[in-house]
Amino acid sequence: MKLRRTRLYVPGNNPHLVENVGIYGADCLILDLEDSVPLPQKFDARILVKYSLQNVDFGRSEKWVRINSLDTPFWEKDLREVLPYADVINLPKVESYEDLERVSGVMEEIEKENGIDERKIVPIIETLRGLVNARKIAEHPRVLGMAWGGEDLTAELGIPKKKALILEHVRAEIVIAAKAAGKMAFDTVYGAIHDLEGLYKYAQHARYMGFDGVGVLHPNQVEVVHRAFMPEEKEIEDARKIVEAAEQAMREGKGVITVNGRMVDKPVVERAKKILAFAEVE
Repeated sequence: MKLRRTRLYVPGNNPHLVENVGIYGADCLILDLEDSVPLPQKFDARILVKYSLQNVDFGRSEKWVRINSLDTPFWEKDLREVLPYADVINLPKVESYEDLERVSGVMEEIEKENGIDERKIVPIIETLRGLVNARKIAEHPRVLGMAWGGEDLTAELGIPKKKALILEHVRAEIVIAAKAAGKMAFDTVYGAIHDLEGLYKYAQHARYMGFDGVGVLHPNQVEVVHRAFMPEEKEIEDARKIVEAAEQAMREGKGVITVNGRMVDKPVVERAKKILAFAEVE
């Protein structure tokens, strides 16, 4: 099972930060070509990211690139430069299934030209229209998981993000849309980079809402999020008993699994395996 507890954003126009990405220990590293890159630096950042994907040691981290959104003239050029060397494309401001079809068509062309395997997309839901269409968006075959952002969405509503009660509903919608389609769900970043205690509580909250990971803005946040996603000892103990019972039942050809006198079905076994995956990772 591939864990994606942390997605660390790294500005694509900062050579010093990019060249050291492998030491941060994040599950996923997002080289950003969108919000963190000023307009005059879009071309240079794209070339730097392409070079980095080819030559920098990312360690065990998955290589993501957040390209520019479809309402800009940059997104297709971004794709053509970075897609052959990235693992996942992070696509901002997705509002419809058709948005993904548009991007997917270009990706398919690039994949054929370069003889590479199909790459996945993580769409970012950032508008009310995107939220309304989230369940359909999640069904696209290229979608690995769903992420979200609150700045544009709360701006549409005319409310301050820090006090926006609706964001808990947004979180729930993202999780439901993603999980119903069998995809992963990713919570947004915690902006107070020096408030590590607050981050820990935020990440735990995300885990118990059903998210698979949290976005991070600073390397110091990585370990805190990983710790927040670590199951408690009781969870680990119960999960191990369930998995062991399931394996024994399979060896003995039994169709019914019982643990501590309670019947256990397939979804419970899968959840237990996920808990153990979180617990056993370094």
